[in-house]
Amino acid sequence: MKEKQPTIVDVAERAGVSIATVSRTISGGSVSGETRRRVEEAMRELDYRPAGARGGHRGGERDIAMVISSQTSPYYAAMCEGMTAEAARGGYRLLSLNYPDTTPCETIAADLLSLKPAGALLAGYMVERSAAQDSIRDCLRRLQQAMPLVAIGPPIDGIECPRLTSDPGACVRKSMAHLYNLGHRRIAFVGGDRSARFSLLREGAYLEEVRRLGCREDPSYLVQTGCNAPAGELGVSILLANHAPQDYPTAILAINDLTALGALRQLQRMGIRVPEQMALVGCDNAFFAPYLTPSLTTVDLHPYEHGRSAMAELIMSISAGHPISFNQSYESSLIVRESCGAALGTRSFD
Repeated sequence: MKEKQPTIVDVAERAGVSIATVSRTISGGSVSGETRRRVEEAMRELDYRPAGARGGHRGGERDIAMVISSQTSPYYAAMCEGMTAEAARGGYRLLSLNYPDTTPCETIAADLLSLKPAGALLAGYMVERSAAQDSIRDCLRRLQQAMPLVAIGPPIDGIECPRLTSDPGACVRKSMAHLYNLGHRRIAFVGGDRSARFSLLREGAYLEEVRRLGCREDPSYLVQTGCNAPAGELGVSILLANHAPQDYPTAILAINDLTALGALRQLQRMGIRVPEQMALVGCDNAFFAPYLTPSLTTVDLHPYEHGRSAMAELIMSISAGHPISFNQSYESSLIVRESCGAALGTRSFD
């Protein structure tokens, strides 16, 4: 009888660490020297070889499917770069499947089951939808029976697979605290899509911070218009049309950098100086953020590293030969540039 190959679970148990730590060690992630030594020693003792070092795979067994909302988004484009680089490093071919946001999850699941890849990485709307959670859960369960999965996004109850995410509320809390420390008490939130869970979570964090910090609570300061540049233009138009100039917000927090891009254009079109008259903060740290005038203060979610790590975890799940489940959350980083007005110092806007 053929001897059973050791799995990543065996390595984790032998080294006394988590599966995620073994994965990070193998993929070159950040672990301490002592932890790396223990993991590598366990791998030698078990004669464990990562998936990229094993032979004997055929055809689709070297294919990984990537289901993502849109590669035209700077955030998802950077994430795709990380996934592609890690897949190539592990010796896998990446099959990129792109669908409109209105595509039923049943259609996506049927396509994946027909392709029969070695594993699938799910990011964007399929795991972000706030509606049809029961249908999504059923589809993911069917897929789990056929292949390893890794999801990038908020956890879905009842689905046991590696889940990687950035805390959707953390980026809002960091931005709100920064604006508050600069003296802002009238802070508006522009953009958002109630059909996406990350958007609902960011909106909820905004409302919580408004109350916690003692900022002005004005329902009309929350304008949901979408998550792209036109949504930013429309959001600013609606926001300022509903207030007299003396009641304008002194700062705007945009749902993402694309929305901030449109918001900045509309503010400039209306003759409002950023940041002297109104501060602006985005989220995602898109490639264009440093090149705007003024340069955009934003929050970096590190999508390249996010995508790279997610792909490494999927390859580890394929290597293990059975489902692995854990939750891993990534820290975000506030990137202070000109649009928030930090160079102007703390001000009073009363």
